Amino acid sequence: MITGTALVTGAGSGIGRAVAESLAAAGYAVVCAGRRADRVSEVAEGIRATGGTATGVPLDVTVTEQVDAVVAHIADEYGRLDVLVNNAGVFRKGEILELTDEAWRETLGANLTGAFLCARAAVRQMVRQEPVAGKRGHIINVNSGAGLRGYPTGAAYSASKFGLLGLSDTLCQETAGLLVKVTDLVIAAMVKSELSSRFNPNRLDASVVGELVRNLVALDGAAVVTRLDLGQLPPA
Repeated sequence: MITGTALVTGAGSGIGRAVAESLAAAGYAVVCAGRRADRVSEVAEGIRATGGTATGVPLDVTVTEQVDAVVAHIADEYGRLDVLVNNAGVFRKGEILELTDEAWRETLGANLTGAFLCARAAVRQMVRQEPVAGKRGHIINVNSGAGLRGYPTGAAYSASKFGLLGLSDTLCQETAGLLVKVTDLVIAAMVKSELSSRFNPNRLDASVVGELVRNLVALDGAAVVTRLDLGQLPPA
């Protein structure tokens, strides 16, 4: 039995993959989206191999027409969209003096504009749906500790994540009366992903984030976690 339908962006690896697998294990039909069609298809195939329901779709979250088309396809295929996890993102390091226009635009485009476009399309669909268990849908924006404080070489990334925090806060207030929940999930811990690929034995497995997302969307009725900070204990 399908619990609902979820769209996960940046689902080809790391956190996105873990979230897609966790939601599928909870009974969601998961649409795994990302720029690399082969990677999201591989994730979807893995989910189906374990008995879950999933499809992989290529998606550039910075292109309005692609975003709207994917959400429309989900509505046509499943009748509704219950969960959006805005996870797609890029990380371009560089101090202000060396940071290029291209790196700035790419980072803001993927991390902030892309999240906005996906959230807008999702909300437009969700408000047309009948409530289930007291809600029409749930949007989770995957944020970072860089959205709470800046750091050298992180101007573009931090600016995009500060912006995502503001987007989440505003969206939460605008959609509460529409029964659409919004959570800003701040990952202020070291998690294994392609954005943080340097070896560190103390990094958390991405499955930790997947479990968090699954628990967040399981809250029925009026209960909503508007912001959750994932931290990490120091090594023993």
